[in-house]
Amino acid sequence: MSFWLLQHDQGRPALIDETSGNRFSYGELAACVQQFARQWPSSEGKKLGFILCRNEWEPIVAYLASLQAGHAVSLLSDSIHPDLLQVLLEQYKPDWIFAPNEIGLDATYERANLSERYTMWNRLSSEQSKTGIHEQLAVLLSTSGTTGSPKLVRLSHRNIQANAESIAQYLGLTPLERPITTLPMQYSYGLSVINSHLQAGATLLLTNHSVTNKQFWDFFRAHEATSLAGVPFIYQLFERLRLQNLDLPSLRTLTQAGGRLDTRLVKHFHQLAREKQWRFFVMYGQTEATARMSYVPYEQLDGKEDSIGMAIPQGKLSIDEATGELIYHGPNVMMGYANNRDDLQKADELHGVLHTGDLAKQDADGYFYITGRLKRFIKLFGLRINLDEVERALESTVPVQVVCVGNDQKLVIVLEDEQYSQQVKQAAIEMFQLHASGIQVQVVPSIIRTPAGKVDYPKMAERVM
Repeated sequence: MSFWLLQHDQGRPALIDETSGNRFSYGELAACVQQFARQWPSSEGKKLGFILCRNEWEPIVAYLASLQAGHAVSLLSDSIHPDLLQVLLEQYKPDWIFAPNEIGLDATYERANLSERYTMWNRLSSEQSKTGIHEQLAVLLSTSGTTGSPKLVRLSHRNIQANAESIAQYLGLTPLERPITTLPMQYSYGLSVINSHLQAGATLLLTNHSVTNKQFWDFFRAHEATSLAGVPFIYQLFERLRLQNLDLPSLRTLTQAGGRLDTRLVKHFHQLAREKQWRFFVMYGQTEATARMSYVPYEQLDGKEDSIGMAIPQGKLSIDEATGELIYHGPNVMMGYANNRDDLQKADELHGVLHTGDLAKQDADGYFYITGRLKRFIKLFGLRINLDEVERALESTVPVQVVCVGNDQKLVIVLEDEQYSQQVKQAAIEMFQLHASGIQVQVVPSIIRTPAGKVDYPKMAERVM
């Protein structure tokens, strides 16, 4: 059964929206989705839509309606930089856009429907793209989060359904679950929480509040949330908030993904989970695999605190003997990338095999461990950051060379001229929407280079990390 069909007990609660106060049973949610989908006559063919997301009921209805109607949809942040949004509009020419009312569009689009909080915009018929969309394409997600690239991951209906099933299976999800949103729905991890719990017939608790906000925890307690999902930055906040001292009698499960969590914190939350009789799952994934590729069974975490675990149900992990690269096989592997509307015509290019770009090893028990990266990416605050893209962007703001290195805990910007230190740090914060605590600027006498004159990144990292 596809999760977007909502074929559960129609009287069961499906979602509760903290911002509006609205509640929907599965029957009521299904009716809203079907009504939303009626605006797209099947005779008009497959369309591409953009949804500018918040953790509210309307974007979820639009998303599910698009899946039910067989269209393709890209999920984007409602706070996306206007320049990046414009680039995406020019490259992909979406047929419709669903966005909060305060977001306006140019004359290429006309308002089709206005609700209390959201507007549906349709592309003028004279401006509509004649480029077709592959029949299997369902969802487009950004890989970079904030680096300004128009590159999107192409996911099929099979990809998102398979991953929802696998996650629901290994987490043992039931209709009694009540996950609260701690992550944006346009982020693959956040979306996977929604998809897998709809697959299980659970109740989604939707809030836009941060875990540092009292209203988040008030909403958590009022509706007896059962699980928390977090990237490493959120777990750092949980530690500062002293999660163990909060009154959370309904909490049963913690899940962590979106980058490597410091071993100290893995041990801390593993011990806390044992004391509180919670389940704590450490997981590994990439947007290119829809969301999830591996997990550590919570009862096996002792002595495996640095591990990414084993492959999820329906998946398989292996290591390339020649390169040491971790390879994933599974039905959740993306169709490929897209950079523009023309790419949406492409069929599945990967055929269920993903080269992760991570170096790995395997222990005697069959558990996998990430040892490094083939390419220059880091995951910071749960966002995948391409260090080469960051360098190029920052060098456009200052007249000196910028070198970027880092890990999943921090981005280090290296300069030879101290006078630009504050300027590049501020640019990084603004351009990539990163928290200042995750950025360091280091000034060095000279940038280390290879004999060929290229930046020697491993040696630079040794010097400044």
